[in-house]
Amino acid sequence: MLRSLTYKGVYKSDQDHILEDFYFPTLTVANRYDRAVGFFSASTISYAAQALSVFVKHGGQIRLILGAFSDNQDLEAIKQGYREKEISEKIGSELLAMISHVSDELFQNRFETLSWLVAHGRLDVKIALRERGMYHDKVGIIADSAGDRVVFAGSANESSYALLPTHNYESINVFRSWIPVQAEFYDPHIDSFERLWRNESRHTAVIDIPTAVKERLIATARSMDYTPDPEIEAAIAGRILTATGRVVSTASSKPREPATINGQPFKLRDHQIAALEAWKAKGDFHGTFDLATGAGKTITAIHAIVKLSEKIDGLTCVIAAPYQNLADQWVDILSIFNIYPVKCYVSRSQWEDRLRNMVHELAMGSRSFAAIVVVNRTLKSPEFQECLSKIKGNRLLWIGDECHHHTSKAYEGFLPTHARYRIGLSATPEHYLDEERNERLNEFYGNIVSSYTLKQAIKDKVLTPYVYYPHLIEFTENEAEEFVDLSEQIGRVMARNNGKSGEISQQLSGLLMRRARLVGAAANKLPMLQAVLTGEKPKPHTLFYCGDGTVEADEEEDTLEESITQGKRQVEAVSSMLHGMSWDVSRFTSRESRKDRDNIMENFRLGIIDAIVAIRCLDEGIDVPACSTAYILASSRDPRQFVQRRGRILRRSPGKEQALIHDFITILPQDFYTDSHHAKRLIKSELSRVAEFSSLAENRSESYDTLGPVLRAYDLEHLI
Repeated sequence: MLRSLTYKGVYKSDQDHILEDFYFPTLTVANRYDRAVGFFSASTISYAAQALSVFVKHGGQIRLILGAFSDNQDLEAIKQGYREKEISEKIGSELLAMISHVSDELFQNRFETLSWLVAHGRLDVKIALRERGMYHDKVGIIADSAGDRVVFAGSANESSYALLPTHNYESINVFRSWIPVQAEFYDPHIDSFERLWRNESRHTAVIDIPTAVKERLIATARSMDYTPDPEIEAAIAGRILTATGRVVSTASSKPREPATINGQPFKLRDHQIAALEAWKAKGDFHGTFDLATGAGKTITAIHAIVKLSEKIDGLTCVIAAPYQNLADQWVDILSIFNIYPVKCYVSRSQWEDRLRNMVHELAMGSRSFAAIVVVNRTLKSPEFQECLSKIKGNRLLWIGDECHHHTSKAYEGFLPTHARYRIGLSATPEHYLDEERNERLNEFYGNIVSSYTLKQAIKDKVLTPYVYYPHLIEFTENEAEEFVDLSEQIGRVMARNNGKSGEISQQLSGLLMRRARLVGAAANKLPMLQAVLTGEKPKPHTLFYCGDGTVEADEEEDTLEESITQGKRQVEAVSSMLHGMSWDVSRFTSRESRKDRDNIMENFRLGIIDAIVAIRCLDEGIDVPACSTAYILASSRDPRQFVQRRGRILRRSPGKEQALIHDFITILPQDFYTDSHHAKRLIKSELSRVAEFSSLAENRSESYDTLGPVLRAYDLEHLI
């Protein structure tokens, strides 16, 4: 919250970095921002949008008032209620002409941020016109959810070329609403802004943003291929500052813990503290955290970053994530802790120079802290490896998110064995088939030093209680025969390995994928789903998980085109069926662009769409706390997918008291006889996990009524 931050009474640009020292930390904890600036120009819009890239992340609302030139006749016409459209269009064309003539990189970045906020309904803009001259006030009112406000006012000798305080001298005065003696300074600004917004200010007329300008903003937002973030803004500002002769860090000061997260006081839970203590005591700063999905692995690791940065000057933290959307999520959460990392993904041109400069600054001792977020694909690039090798090992903290990916032989030689501090994060660190991969996990990250189960998380109210409805789906006779045949082939291949898979061979991988596709796309699943949904109204915040026909494939590993096609067939069939039942759904697959995925997730969170139909992309790490209902049509034999998918659904969210899970489980037909030990063992292992999940449900007895007969048939009744 605002009152947890430390403020100076006055900030001056010759001594302070106002963007980093004031705007970034203040707007990070805000949920409302009112801003009034002078005449609309490149400089004023740049000042008005300072640090709004931080505000993008936190769901608040902004009101912006910009001044524009007018004459007395225009003002009188608007006040009399005529010619407003004509005058608005004239002003709009003037504003657009100003925008089109500015190519400055920082202006463009901030203009795109404003565009994004307008397009997402988060920013309202109005234009203020004066009888003579122009509206020239410069005031900001920043509020948080507790009702506290910070009011700042100041002036800058702005021109279309003055985009940064290095060009002109800027000064702002800051007043805090929780200090009563300052009321005489901040109350007039608050009252004045409200009068202006209501168009009740004397000698001033306020009109809505011209249609042409709003359309330009929305068109700009639609053409963007990224979501605005403070790391980009800080980097651009830093480059310009350096070019003008001032050496200023592009990152804020050292990491620090926030007073609140999502409006709640920040405090580590007991299991998070226990994990970090075990990491130090048991593993000597090496170790894997086996924490249930949704139990706060990310926050636990960031707490370690903060504490180590307090003790180690020049600490570098490198976080490796499997996918870009998961890396973006890390960047968002790190910003809450005042950490703005170099993002090593997307295009090498966007990160290589920044990374090399950062490593150079570390080597020269001119940087006290550095953070890097890298995706696994970039991790193996020669450019990244060269920079990584130059970071001193005794100051290197390596965090592997979904660290089980790094147990593949594909990563041999790419993980930093010189890193003194290592944390592996995963809700499912151990591979269910491959002991060699498990050994490699322990060799690099260290043993599992802390475990926190789903049962503990629900009991401690870290995760949401749930109701569980298992639906047993029988194979058709042809599917059953193919399933048994594939199981026998898999058994023979594994037998040749003395019951151990070792590094899974291409032959075994292909057989496992074929069987997984068969299970995931069993013919009777869609009719069962339709029967379950019949009579149900579409519900917001619902997930439908479809199969992609794979068992487990890292980002770098090839998947069979056939498996992708099979997954697409199911996701398309489910989407089509839901549309026919009046559901408003979006598909979330590997083929959607980053921009499309961001829009889908935002629409899902806001309830603009009812549901997401997903394959695999949401399996690991992506937060979907708003989700309250899920239909799991397909999970592979790998417990990892099963655990990850149910974990997505149990994350806590405001107003979410209970989750609802429908699980579609494929079994052999009752009258189908087989003496295949391998087929029976697979069904038995599937049912064991289902029984475990059922045993933790709020409706345990009800789910037992469904599962009881088949559990007895496989001698598993004791599990529920």
